[in-house]
Amino acid sequence: MDKKITIRDIAKQAGVSVATVSYVINNRMDQRITEETRKKVLQIVNLLDYKPNSSARSLSTSKTYNIALYMMPETSLLKRSEQLLLIEVLSEVSTHYGYHLIIQDNKEFAKLNYVDAILCFDATLDFFLSLGDKNLVPVIAVDCLIDIPWFFQICSDYKLLKKNADQHFGVDNYFYICLTPNNELLKSFICKTFREVKFVKDLKDFSEIANQNYVYNQVALNDLMAGKENSCYIPCDLHSKMDRVYRCIDFAINRIPDMEHAQFV
Repeated sequence: MDKKITIRDIAKQAGVSVATVSYVINNRMDQRITEETRKKVLQIVNLLDYKPNSSARSLSTSKTYNIALYMMPETSLLKRSEQLLLIEVLSEVSTHYGYHLIIQDNKEFAKLNYVDAILCFDATLDFFLSLGDKNLVPVIAVDCLIDIPWFFQICSDYKLLKKNADQHFGVDNYFYICLTPNNELLKSFICKTFREVKFVKDLKDFSEIANQNYVYNQVALNDLMAGKENSCYIPCDLHSKMDRVYRCIDFAINRIPDMEHAQFV
């Protein structure tokens, strides 16, 4: 990084005073600082790779070439199918970049000292924050939106998907069909993007839209809907999305500044 990060940069990003940042990084327990503010400052210190002195050795930058992946527990066979596909592609892309992908127990949120970054796929905000609170390595959201600007977030480009769907069926003359996201912010974003949305979990949910025009982009739905005259499959290039994930991992690990942490692919 060409520009030397200062304590003022940390304070500006965190929205706190320079004194507060100083108290946090020097572990001053005699000052009244909320746990939320302390975590926020430490996360930004880690993101920007700020090391004021030897006391920051705990924020190690030595690389392990391990990436952890967390997923939420699912009972829907369709969603589990989508998870397995993501693991398959992510594992392939991980190998290409020289990393080992480690699938983590979704019930255990211990601090991970043996990974360079953590990926969190299709998760609730609480699930994601449980990881972020425990870890100072970069935590990256995949197919979930987090209303916290310093976390990288990689999602499908729903606006581009709508543009392509409008060209195929005519503007808003269709339903967008999607596996139900766990993330409420992403769910809301999808509903605001498309006029008609149908979230599905299993086969019985498809009966309500049998005679409608519909668009979808998830591979897990393709075997069920392929070949129907009123359907339009606009596949997401999962390899390109996972490649973007690893670009963000590189940005985060190497503290390369990037103005836009919300990436749509």
